[in-house]
Amino acid sequence: MYMKMKKIYAVFLSTLLFTSCLNDFLDVDPVSDIATSTFWQTDNDVRAALNSVYADFQTNYNKNSAGNYMTWFEMRSDNFVGTTVSSSMPTYAANTNKLNSSHVSADWNVWYKSISTVNYALHYIPDVQGLTAIKKDNYLAEAYFLRAFCYFNLARIWGNVPLVEKPTLSLADVEKTTQTPQSQVLDLVGKDLEEAVKLVDEGQNDVFRFNPGALYALYTDYAMWMRDYDKAILYSGKLMDLKRYSLLKGTEFAQVCADGTTSENIWTMKWSYQNNKQNWIIYMMCRTAAPQMIPSEGVKNLWNTEEYRVDLRRYQTIDTTIVYASNHISSPNGDAYIWKWQPGERVIEANEKYVPFYRYADILLLRAEALNKQQRQEEALELLNMIRERAGLSLKTMDDFTNASDRTLAMEDAILQERQLELLGEGRRWFDLIRTGRAMKVMNDYFENYIEAQTGDVCPRFTDEWQLYWPVYYNNILENANLIQNGNY
Repeated sequence: MYMKMKKIYAVFLSTLLFTSCLNDFLDVDPVSDIATSTFWQTDNDVRAALNSVYADFQTNYNKNSAGNYMTWFEMRSDNFVGTTVSSSMPTYAANTNKLNSSHVSADWNVWYKSISTVNYALHYIPDVQGLTAIKKDNYLAEAYFLRAFCYFNLARIWGNVPLVEKPTLSLADVEKTTQTPQSQVLDLVGKDLEEAVKLVDEGQNDVFRFNPGALYALYTDYAMWMRDYDKAILYSGKLMDLKRYSLLKGTEFAQVCADGTTSENIWTMKWSYQNNKQNWIIYMMCRTAAPQMIPSEGVKNLWNTEEYRVDLRRYQTIDTTIVYASNHISSPNGDAYIWKWQPGERVIEANEKYVPFYRYADILLLRAEALNKQQRQEEALELLNMIRERAGLSLKTMDDFTNASDRTLAMEDAILQERQLELLGEGRRWFDLIRTGRAMKVMNDYFENYIEAQTGDVCPRFTDEWQLYWPVYYNNILENANLIQNGNY
């Protein structure tokens, strides 16, 4: 891979920064070309630079007709069945452990484009004049947060990835890097989050950009990945202490995704059809005729059990009337798409729907997991029941776990099952399986008892850790001989 952020600074400014941020985040007019000596001088310069990173996220998730979002965050789990086989939309390949380095979603370059912008920001913001100390610190906090978010996702998707912490300020700085061990990448994520915590202005509350709730949510998510349950409890507690968030009523459940600015939304991806054009992320998951993924039969059957049939989330997430035929994997019913963003109606091209990065129910359930791991089961149960009560389900009691051979494990299973249904389509299930050590067993069972049983298509089993991560895109390796391929891809 030739790292795209390894460019001379003037080129970066004229072709990368401004042309990537033509959307309604900007409060200033975009500039097509600018001298290095005149940029990073004002508040507007800093805001424009950081805004471009949010535009990158829109591009990154939406790229390849949303193949990036679906295959990175959804299709490797047992939540969905992929319905196409192609290099540009490898949903079936991701779903059946048949990824290879030619799939275009294996390209990580847009993440590094964002990281490049942030590295420049961290270098130049301290010297920008005319900013109050609070505003300057919050800009730095935002930059650290955005870099942490990028590297957290890179490490979870690819494992070992190049680690670049400094901007390219001269030709002498240009280099072709190799991968850094995942553990070191995650160490930087933790350090960046700590810096952001020190600098954040807790008065900020823009759901579409960096805000303290988003910071504490990301830190909670990161801490759970690192199995640092004390910090997960600490930062989920800080988020709750902001007193900004609450669960919607069960009958309004779908508004969290369809609206994006509810009391439950912590950090949401901004979208405007006028500025950003089609939101492929939602369209490809939610359209009729040829959805690129449909809820798996396991998810549908779980929602058809006596316990979950009354779930208020059910009819707002899937079409409850659809019957799956025995050949639904090879010939999926076009009406079996996920309903979550617009229950009962077809999502059309011009719909302006939103993708939650973090919302309150997600963090409450992560906190419940952490409390359970610390043997604080009564507190964990209280949070689990908040989610179940909103869904119209019966409440769990400690008696439900008394006879389990491992009460902690049994409660964790219950919390993860709630996360599976609550967060369907929001990019959580695969990472939940990895961080709890369940991915290999769950997916191998999924292959044997579902995909293969119904199609005869043999799926490679998960046997080694490298298989949990994506291959490095072949073009990246051709451009940078210092890169090495993951495992045996």
